[in-house]
Amino acid sequence: MESLPALLRKAAPSLEDIDRITYKAAEELRREMTRPGGQPEKLDFSVAATCFRCNMPILDRKPLVCSGCKSLVFCSKACHAAEWKNGRFGTQNHKFFCPKNKIHMQKIPLAQGILKQFPWGRIEKDGTFPHDFILAYYGVLGHEGFGYWSIPGGSSPHMVHSDICGPQVGDLLSVAPQHGYQHGYQLLHDKHLDDKGGWKLEDRLIPKLHFESGMEPAIASSVNVIDWKSWYSWRNLPLESPAALLMHYPLTVYQLLVHVLRITHPSRNSAEHRQSLNVHYLGPEVELNMLPLFSELALLLPYTDIKLTMYGTAVYNLVQQAKKGSVAMKAKRNLPVYTYTSPSSMGGSTLAIFLHGEHENWDPRVPSMTNNLPDAIVAANAGLLSYKGWQGVILYCHVEGTPFAVTEYAEQSAEVQVEAFPKILMHSMPYLQSRMNTAALLNLMSPRTYPIKFNPFQRPGQRYIGSVRLPNLSNGFTIQIVGNEKNEEVEGGPSTSGVLATGSTPSEVQQLVGKTKDMSLDGLD
Repeated sequence: MESLPALLRKAAPSLEDIDRITYKAAEELRREMTRPGGQPEKLDFSVAATCFRCNMPILDRKPLVCSGCKSLVFCSKACHAAEWKNGRFGTQNHKFFCPKNKIHMQKIPLAQGILKQFPWGRIEKDGTFPHDFILAYYGVLGHEGFGYWSIPGGSSPHMVHSDICGPQVGDLLSVAPQHGYQHGYQLLHDKHLDDKGGWKLEDRLIPKLHFESGMEPAIASSVNVIDWKSWYSWRNLPLESPAALLMHYPLTVYQLLVHVLRITHPSRNSAEHRQSLNVHYLGPEVELNMLPLFSELALLLPYTDIKLTMYGTAVYNLVQQAKKGSVAMKAKRNLPVYTYTSPSSMGGSTLAIFLHGEHENWDPRVPSMTNNLPDAIVAANAGLLSYKGWQGVILYCHVEGTPFAVTEYAEQSAEVQVEAFPKILMHSMPYLQSRMNTAALLNLMSPRTYPIKFNPFQRPGQRYIGSVRLPNLSNGFTIQIVGNEKNEEVEGGPSTSGVLATGSTPSEVQQLVGKTKDMSLDGLD
């Protein structure tokens, strides 16, 4: 079989080339796993290494790894030395990050422990998880026509659009996505996929949404779903099922709402006291292909009525393409594009998913937002410093106290983002000083903590990246940006108004405004 490095030496690969090689390798894996005396552990699907500094593929020699942190890959000592002195794009150098990376690398056993519990949980020689090879093994690697598993393919994990900040780096290994692919394309048809059509797996491997009488899981308030093992057990799924490779999206939302923001809980509500929950989900892309999977929120949160509204470029593009009779057309009439009700024995919770098609970004000034302010805002793999639109969301949630939490791929990137939040707030002081009283401004600028946690519902397995060996996982780490402060204020004491009060002393405010001169946001814009 022709290897990937051999193919790359001949010509730049196409998506079709990559898919073909991946399916052939998956067949070889299947043979080794099923034949008597097979040795699947001798196969190696490691990603082709690339230099962290110059981004060149390392195909004909052994890659160098920083001896201090063991986390960054280089093509030469020269590139390592250059990165040690000066970081790429004007960022901090590796001398600064190396001791931090060494600490982050301590999470590798935790991440690998999650993956190892699954029969399909391979760890390659470079520490990566061959995600696409496993999808091919189950026959679900593909683009349009692959149900919930449909992806655009290619090298970039996200859409490329005008809101992206900073330089975009490509390399010789970059592969373009499928031409014309549309996130949520199934919603341009007249109905949703059922369990079988969406999952495309054997029945025993599917976490079903509709149950025969007496066959539904126990009500979630009677169990303790805290990680993949407990969720698989509750759902009566064998660990052989690759469901976690998709379900990390809805279960991460559950983790953010219940354990990060703490605005709800499986045991909080009852038949007599239901909870209405309005959640805004920002920046979905592949999630639009799997809306029914978010029904898991209704199963996990008994006696809860959930309104989930999705915002973002992919949502906007999808709604703009909607035609009469399509599921997405409902969004233009402000109707839910998907609804679900859990069994009465599980609390009879409801889920209604809406798509916001008026604007590419989340903006509270849009008229339709007036009566749709959220109880919480969440986002998956957000990239808070990678997209300009996040600055307004971060500021709004700080000012209004709206609970806001996201996930990021890497702990290091989460820390860098958290360190930028004071800069974002300071940058806004000249605008805010005429709109808020002194006490509110001082409270806004007071020191805050932004807890970063390891997400137990991350997608299992290290992402397929050739230049970095830090724990880097889809939905890997959660960040609480604004906690459940409104509820704490109601329970614990009076809140601080955001309205400009008469008699306020401007001196303290002016001192804060003056600090903005030393805290430019040029690096973020």
